[in-house]
Amino acid sequence: MASWLGSLWGGSGASSLPYSISTDPVSPATNKGSHGWAIHTATHKTNGEEATAFQASKAELAKTPLQLQRSQSFGGNNLTQMVPALHHFQRIKRLIHPRILRVHATLDTDYPDDSKPSPGLDALDKVAATGNLIIITEKATPLDDWLDHLNPHTPQANAAAVSWGIYNIVEGLSFLHTQAKLAHGMLCPDAVFVTPGGDFKLGGFDLVTPLGIADGGGGPTPHFRKYDAAVCPADYRSPERMSGRYDTLQQSAPVHSIDCYSLAVLIEYIYTHPSAGTNGQVPVPLKKALLRMKNDSPKLRPRLAPLLKCPVFDNPYVKAQIFLDEVVSKPVEEKIIFLQSLPDILNRGVLNENVAIYKILPMLVMGLRSSAGNEAAMSQDINRREVLAIVPLLFQIAESYLSKTPELFQKHVTPLVPLLFAVNDRGVRGSILQKISILESQLDKSALNSSVFEPMCSGFTDSSAPLRELTLKSTIVLVPKLNHANLEKLVRYLVRLQADPEASIRTNTVIFIGKVAPHLTETSRQKLILPAFTRSMKDPFTPCRLAALRAVIACKEYFSQKEVAEKVLPCVIPHTLDGASEVRAEAFNVVDTFLVNLREESKRMTKDEADRMSAATCGIGAEGNNSGAATSAAPSSGSYLTGISSWMGSSTEPTANTASAGAGQRTTSSSSNGSVAKLSAPQPGPAAPKFSSLTLSDAQVGGSSKYNAADDSGGWSDDDDIVSPQNNSTGGGGWDDDDDAFGMSTVNKTKGNGDFFASFDANKSSKLVGKAGAAKSGMKLKGKAKPAVTKLPASDLLDGWDDF
Repeated sequence: MASWLGSLWGGSGASSLPYSISTDPVSPATNKGSHGWAIHTATHKTNGEEATAFQASKAELAKTPLQLQRSQSFGGNNLTQMVPALHHFQRIKRLIHPRILRVHATLDTDYPDDSKPSPGLDALDKVAATGNLIIITEKATPLDDWLDHLNPHTPQANAAAVSWGIYNIVEGLSFLHTQAKLAHGMLCPDAVFVTPGGDFKLGGFDLVTPLGIADGGGGPTPHFRKYDAAVCPADYRSPERMSGRYDTLQQSAPVHSIDCYSLAVLIEYIYTHPSAGTNGQVPVPLKKALLRMKNDSPKLRPRLAPLLKCPVFDNPYVKAQIFLDEVVSKPVEEKIIFLQSLPDILNRGVLNENVAIYKILPMLVMGLRSSAGNEAAMSQDINRREVLAIVPLLFQIAESYLSKTPELFQKHVTPLVPLLFAVNDRGVRGSILQKISILESQLDKSALNSSVFEPMCSGFTDSSAPLRELTLKSTIVLVPKLNHANLEKLVRYLVRLQADPEASIRTNTVIFIGKVAPHLTETSRQKLILPAFTRSMKDPFTPCRLAALRAVIACKEYFSQKEVAEKVLPCVIPHTLDGASEVRAEAFNVVDTFLVNLREESKRMTKDEADRMSAATCGIGAEGNNSGAATSAAPSSGSYLTGISSWMGSSTEPTANTASAGAGQRTTSSSSNGSVAKLSAPQPGPAAPKFSSLTLSDAQVGGSSKYNAADDSGGWSDDDDIVSPQNNSTGGGGWDDDDDAFGMSTVNKTKGNGDFFASFDANKSSKLVGKAGAAKSGMKLKGKAKPAVTKLPASDLLDGWDDF
């Protein structure tokens, strides 16, 4: 077997066929009832159409003897499968009928072309026995295999399918008897095949013969007489055939007589199968007919065509199948009515999945290609109505059955998508848009962007408001698979639809924007969502405003807290007094939601400020420790005046002497305090007095020897600020935390009439540690030698400056 298969695949004859044939057979040639034919799957090389390949090696056929079923044979006991197989090969490609297995191609590798014609039926024994026989037919499976694979849990559907199959066999035999004037001669399960659509087809033409021809014996042909007993199973042979009384099949015997008997036996065989749905019983309406068909006298056996009127064939399944087979020849009006009824028939389960995929779907595809692809045809109302009836049915089949088999969807529906979108008809476009989710689930990203989204964009600008709205609603399922360019294109259409005259479209647009926001880029999102929501909040249509507020909540993650405070809430708050109660309620909901987030953000900012201040304080302490100086219990006047000089420097334009004096003061402050005091920016308060005529050089801050040499310098040293304990007790000279923004008490402000340095004149009678000379006008101090400074304990200084 392997050797002849190898020669088959490598031979030039086999490669000339337009079909690719599988190497492994579905049913090997050695199976019972195969008659020497191996069954393979085949695929068309161009369009991928599935088919069935029957293959036989003539060398194997010539070596395989036939098993005789009676002791007497006209050809002896040396009969082989060769001649019956050649007889079938010659007959099947010449018999064409819907109930006969349709042949796509045949090949005898010994006679690959017409240059060497093969012998005819009269010389089959002279055919070369070295090559192979190949028959390519429509996809089909043997009857026994089909019966074994029926679902035992659907007996009613199985019984309907079986009745349709028997109906097909009767039609096929009637054609042979009335049109071809032939008897099948080998009607048995081996000669019946079932297509995926549930149609029964006749095959096995090993013994096809005319009856009544004068062949010397008065009856069937010599080929029939020779191979009848060896080829046809005994149960399916009539009594006259079993006894070899072929003389009874005379010229006056009806041609249907031998097949009528065989059909009765075959019907009983089918109905007694466990999966036939009739509990192993022949339906009552058929029982009487079967008795007549099995009459011992060939002349009394009835014709087969009247059997089609039996009530067993009067069921919805058979009626629907009959119309499907005849729909091409039906008037267009009847065809449209039937197409419109098919969705309900499928929903009720009258026709099964296989019928929908393998019979209805190809019919729909053919109808669309002939009508929808022809602009002139679509201009006629009758063709337009037919397409409108086809499209919903097409998508129903695709949704119900093809979603399980993506290969079939790609084969049948995907090529139709550009054709359907090219139809310039609103009804057709609406039918497609209603089923757009099916296309989204089955098509890849590239096909969706090019074949679906691009053509459907015309619906955004259509003059029909329902179509614009349906286009908008349908597009939402495509958004996750749209590329960047198409998303930007969609954004432009959305902006345009916000100004649509239809209020429902404007409302659906803002809802759409809320749903599409997660799929946009950051730039597109910032451009679109907030302006779109703001625009919709001003819409006079209440549902549109309500939808905008809800969309704001849905998109809150895309707004920063600053945007919420500055842009979002100012647009929302006016709607807390909206004329519609549901809008007011939603507006308050938005405000409450955002205020919670804003409070959290404010607390976070406060915490961050405290953390920064703490970090800065820790940095000052570290700097003081690194200098190695001891920390004073209270800051000296030099530190304070340094802060004052900084404040004055920010209020007036300093001179060169001011800068020099400030530098000297900062040096003194560092040496006395061991740290540098860091003043925060002045807080808002009373207006500060101006000191444009006073400089630090006039006050001789720092006690530099340069200024002490002159008696009229009037400088203050670091010791001048140190107050005696008794003055602290009176509270006249010390500065504490209760002082105003400039560090002055209420008394000092009164005496000084608002002059900053007047507070110092008020205390000139106070007793200072290390007595200083009385201040003259112009704030001059006597230039006596400075006594030793007495440091006060920290407990005596209650001015609060140690906080710094």
